[in-house]
Amino acid sequence: MSGVPVLLVVTMVGLELAGLACARGQEASAADATSGAGLWSRSKLSGNWGGLRDALAGHGLTVDLDATYTFQGVAAGGLAGPSFERFSDEDDTGQTFSGDLKLAFDTGMAGLWQGGLFNARLEGRVGRSVLQRAGSVSAVNNDALFPNVVDSFDDEALAVTQLTFTQYVVERVALFGGLLDTAEGDANELAGSALSNSHFLNSAMLYSLVEDATVPNVSLGGGLLLEPTEEVSGSFSVFGTEETAGEDPFDHTEGATFSTEWTLGYTLRARPGAHTLGFLYGINASRTAIAADPRLVVGGLLAGRSVPTTTDDTWAFYYNGYQYLQGDAERGFGLFARFGVSDGNPNPVEWNVAGGLAGKGIVEPRGDDTWGVGGFYIGLSDEDLLAGLDVGDEIGGEVFYNVAVTPWLHVTLDAQVVDPALPRADTAWVLGVRTHLNL
Repeated sequence: MSGVPVLLVVTMVGLELAGLACARGQEASAADATSGAGLWSRSKLSGNWGGLRDALAGHGLTVDLDATYTFQGVAAGGLAGPSFERFSDEDDTGQTFSGDLKLAFDTGMAGLWQGGLFNARLEGRVGRSVLQRAGSVSAVNNDALFPNVVDSFDDEALAVTQLTFTQYVVERVALFGGLLDTAEGDANELAGSALSNSHFLNSAMLYSLVEDATVPNVSLGGGLLLEPTEEVSGSFSVFGTEETAGEDPFDHTEGATFSTEWTLGYTLRARPGAHTLGFLYGINASRTAIAADPRLVVGGLLAGRSVPTTTDDTWAFYYNGYQYLQGDAERGFGLFARFGVSDGNPNPVEWNVAGGLAGKGIVEPRGDDTWGVGGFYIGLSDEDLLAGLDVGDEIGGEVFYNVAVTPWLHVTLDAQVVDPALPRADTAWVLGVRTHLNL
């Protein structure tokens, strides 16, 4: 069976589940949406474990387990032909399955001391996506990037992605440190974040790609959390620039990234909004020298030499914001925007912009569904190496509808069109279905 028919079948299954949810949704009220309620109204598929889940939470330990299955197909365009087949065995369709286990231990709830919080996270992934087949710089399935085990790109991967301790020293000031999961940053309420499974699938819609040159998925580090007011929150942190997912972090200490991020929340005509600003500065990390002469690079590769690198400092600034036009996070819609800019050398992404319209709920009884439509533009550096390889800019758009089949089961229907930055890649049309389970 070819890729597009398979995708249509999966889409029809998703729609059937949505219809079933409409019928079941009439039977359960909001008051029943607890982990120990009936199957169709509980918040987690496995329920309350006979009361054990609540008992553990009462003693400070919370356990969350998620699973995500994503099926995508490149209906047209992307990378194809002999040149692509030489380095990839990807088909027109791809599927990935990922799991995410999160543990949190509150020392105050446990009766030990106030203000302490331990966090641990384990992520795993199997399957092959269509990331390379699409031929784009942005990932058409952001979930296929995590955990970011360097030697297992788009392959099976398992890694501890967080082991941190946070301690509030006063009411609105906390210190944190350990093995950081940096994907938590640059979050937008309407558009999502790199950790989201109920919003867009394309990474360019979920965070600013100017961050990739200095921000790994997992790294040792620490910092300071500040909450001056109810509306303002921020952080200062420093962490290693080298990716350590799936590796001994003490063996990968090259480079350091200094980061600060601040969020200002506000209300405009009784409708909420927020602005987030972030700045990154990286030092002493080895990166590809994109200013190198492409003729010398190709000649060196043919002679068995590696691609030249540089340890030049790099910086990046990013912004994201949203404004509800109607309603709020419980039920409403609004505009969102992202923007990022960098030095353009050694950072290969010189700037990016994304924006659109998104929200939660449209009509009764679909109040828990989320949806969005938006577009993005990625401006790649015009330094010699990239220009010589005919790497240009990238533009794309995406629309999704996330169906809340039950509180613990969500099915997302997604469509993307991307004009890739890579040479010999045609405009890619990518359709997909994502199924997310809260276990």
